Amino acid sequence: MRAFIVLAIAAMTLVWASFASAADQARPHLFVMGSLTKVDSARDTDSTNNGWQIGIGYPLTDALYVEGIYFDNVFETGENQGSDYYQRGGGLDLHYSFGDREQFTPFILGGIGGVSNDVVPDSLDEDSFYVNAGVGFVGRLFNLKWLRYRAEVRYVHDDYLDGMNDVRGAVGLEVALGGESRPAPRQTVVEKVVYRDVPVRRVDSDGDGVDDDRDDCPNTLPGARVDARGCIIERQTISIDNVTFDTNSAELSLNARNILSSALAFLRSQPNLSAEIAGHTDNVGAAEYNRQLSQRRAESVRAYFISNGIAAGRLIARGYGESSPIASNATATGREANRRVELRLIPR
Repeated sequence: MRAFIVLAIAAMTLVWASFASAADQARPHLFVMGSLTKVDSARDTDSTNNGWQIGIGYPLTDALYVEGIYFDNVFETGENQGSDYYQRGGGLDLHYSFGDREQFTPFILGGIGGVSNDVVPDSLDEDSFYVNAGVGFVGRLFNLKWLRYRAEVRYVHDDYLDGMNDVRGAVGLEVALGGESRPAPRQTVVEKVVYRDVPVRRVDSDGDGVDDDRDDCPNTLPGARVDARGCIIERQTISIDNVTFDTNSAELSLNARNILSSALAFLRSQPNLSAEIAGHTDNVGAAEYNRQLSQRRAESVRAYFISNGIAAGRLIARGYGESSPIASNATATGREANRRVELRLIPR
């Protein structure tokens, strides 16, 4: 048991040390799982036995995690032998995910630990080391951003007696901790003219650099380039941040409608503009499916504008799928930035 305590202290030390180097985008997690073990025949117990395990994972990079685990198994010996075989232990694994853990994500793991084998007779009790390696998968459950399903299979070599080789499968839940990472908001640089000799309070409600008393086109969207009257005078593209859809859905969420209300007011204030509504996705999934999904989403935004009084002839919808990324699809933050809606403005 002393060896197990030393190993547990070392595991906690390594987990604590990993906090300083953890990735910005991945999130820590907890997991709770029920298990079923196919045991080594040399243990002289039933061939399959049940148990449970809990653990915590912390990211070292966007894909690599360190996980601490505790497990508790009962190996039935049957009525003729008259007692049960108890096994408790814990250890530390390195865990590599082939994805962002939000969609279906396979993973591999491997690590070491200590285990206490409590048997009858007591003379066979032994604390031993183990090594294990495994595969599994994890993914979002019920479209909840904090709850995931998880399943795995591990091969476990235990140094107990002359060495035991077990196979342990487990199924359960994983809970993501902490807030979601978001792309940094874009910064708009606006030049302002200061009239030092006229102490007049200036108001620029839409932040386009043109005071309200001279702005013929109010409600300009952030980042748009305007003339001295505050109106769009050239072709340009404006990204509408945080217009979100449910997974594999083209239906606008309530939050998306609230965000689009600003773009709606902008289009109403500048009737001389036509606009292409461009839908984009990340590269998760087939390219043709992503193009079709982005087309449906762009059409949903167009329908929202038309239903709120914008002339249909001023708007066209086009889906570009994954073909025009603005960030790397290798990270969750980059993929989120690529899932966007843009207004491509065309002065008439």
